[in-house]
Amino acid sequence: MHRRLVTLPGDRLTPDEYFADHAENFWRTDDSGCWKLERQQHFVESGDASWDAFTAGDWPKALRLLEERRQKVADYETRIARHGFEVRRVRVVEEPISPYLYWELNSLHVRFQVGGKIRVVSGHTVDEIEQEEVLPELFILGKKVIYQVLYTERGELEGAVKSADPGLISRWTATTRRLYDEGEGLGTFFARKLAGRQPPPAW
Repeated sequence: MHRRLVTLPGDRLTPDEYFADHAENFWRTDDSGCWKLERQQHFVESGDASWDAFTAGDWPKALRLLEERRQKVADYETRIARHGFEVRRVRVVEEPISPYLYWELNSLHVRFQVGGKIRVVSGHTVDEIEQEEVLPELFILGKKVIYQVLYTERGELEGAVKSADPGLISRWTATTRRLYDEGEGLGTFFARKLAGRQPPPAW
């Protein structure tokens, strides 16, 4: 059975509008923190040098470029902590692991190592709540703003839906929190499934 994507009600934003709105609201997040839910198994990260190296078939260069941004990522995580909140991320990972996720999970592992709060859940874990609809890509900023980030079928960003509805924010925060609590820390998942392994071809 084909399952449709959950679509949240709210205001539709273009990519530029989403980036600007998110930047304005992110650093105003209250101490309840942010929640990020990533469900899709493939995205296109055009313009990212490491991603470009990966898709060109140069995995060692892709990893090297991820490592070179470690300090920048660490500084960002420190800045978040100084603002008095946390960002907790849930990454759904289906197996076999997609080429995109080989790259993204290596990127996230750098973030995890410098303080990022990241957990992984399997596709089986979300089966129960995806009977009819596939979970959305979400970024929740405290108790004030929720974004559903939208992508094309190819995996390219096409904008977002924004809502400030308290009921919607509460519902999806609870769902994301439950998945986070059930998830495995990225460190142990990475060690079991990805460390030292070559990814499949990106295309």
